[in-house]
Amino acid sequence: MSKLRIAFIASEVAPLAKTGGLADVMGTLPLELERAGHRVAVFMPFYREVRKIARIEIHPALPSLPVHLAPGIREEVAILTGQLPGSKVQVFFVDHPRSFDRDHLYGTPDGDYPDNADRFILFSRAALQAIKELREEYDILHCHDWQTALIPAYLSRVYAGERLFARTASVFTIHNLAYQGVFPKETVVRTGLGWELFTPDQLEFYGKVNLMKAGILYAHKVTTVSPTYAHEIVTPESGFGLDGLLRTRASDLTGIRNGLNQEEWDPARDRHLKTMYSRKALAGKAECTAALREELGLPVPERNPVLLIGVVSRLAEQKGFELLVAAAAKLAKKPVQIVILGTGDRAIQEALEEACRKAPDRFIFRPKFDTGLAHRIYAGADALLMPSKYEPCGLGQMIAMRYGTLPVVRATGGL
Repeated sequence: MSKLRIAFIASEVAPLAKTGGLADVMGTLPLELERAGHRVAVFMPFYREVRKIARIEIHPALPSLPVHLAPGIREEVAILTGQLPGSKVQVFFVDHPRSFDRDHLYGTPDGDYPDNADRFILFSRAALQAIKELREEYDILHCHDWQTALIPAYLSRVYAGERLFARTASVFTIHNLAYQGVFPKETVVRTGLGWELFTPDQLEFYGKVNLMKAGILYAHKVTTVSPTYAHEIVTPESGFGLDGLLRTRASDLTGIRNGLNQEEWDPARDRHLKTMYSRKALAGKAECTAALREELGLPVPERNPVLLIGVVSRLAEQKGFELLVAAAAKLAKKPVQIVILGTGDRAIQEALEEACRKAPDRFIFRPKFDTGLAHRIYAGADALLMPSKYEPCGLGQMIAMRYGTLPVVRATGGL
């Protein structure tokens, strides 16, 4: 296979900034392609989270870059650069403090940031402008989810005459079709693409602007994160209003199951664990279970066995938490203990906190992002619960099996 020049453009990249599976893919796939001999770069926002990463050296690439968003709308950004930890993959950061120097990536537990459209329109245009100014020629621009879905449209309509992009193809990956970037119709002005695109066969969506439609319409190829999910999203039941559009791109739509970083997720080499173990030396798993109970203050079963169930998840309605909350009273009377780690929706968080108050010996909830604790839950739990209503791919079930922990899931998408 010929070697390619590939730029990944995404709103989150592990381990620099993460809310979910998109970041895991972006932290692994570029590395694997680079190891296969391709020339790979990554573009992402320069979040406050990234500023806190001590193990990456960051230098200015373009100290001042003007970005023209629309007639009369212009912003100044800086482009910084470094390398993904543990690799030679170059990362370019779009630095615009007003947009990205915040406590969270997309919003607080109370809801999304109201200016998310402006933030990621700016990021998309800045990434393309940086590529142009740096004179970096790529064979493929690989964009991800609604935050970068405008890039294929910009390539087609704004940068079509640029020699640098003459041979550049675009790939758009849908990680979760439920999040489409739907904003008031006035947003079309700020995209700089013009009112002529505010039609049902373009970006209009029930009187609003749908940014994800741009990626589906204009990308040369559209992918999603599992073969089953690719079949699901072209149906009215799982298409979230875009199934008809996706059916028109059926010949260019492919489902490719996400992979797992087997170096990060390996119980035989996992430094987050008290005791490492493997298939051939399983005694360490029982020690991890005991250590997890001790860390979280869970009582140790004296006689009869108690099933220790782990949940590592974003707190979202998609993930089936209402099922867990509804069953909490019954579960409290069963020989189970449930450990939940995650952040997200405030109502779900409050319901889980109430379950913990009523049965502190059965429920433990940690509303935070904690990489080390996530590893210890995967290793120490007997089972991992993923009652998702829909799950495009899911990595939790793969990690659980790697750690000898039984995943209990609903048969949907990648599950």
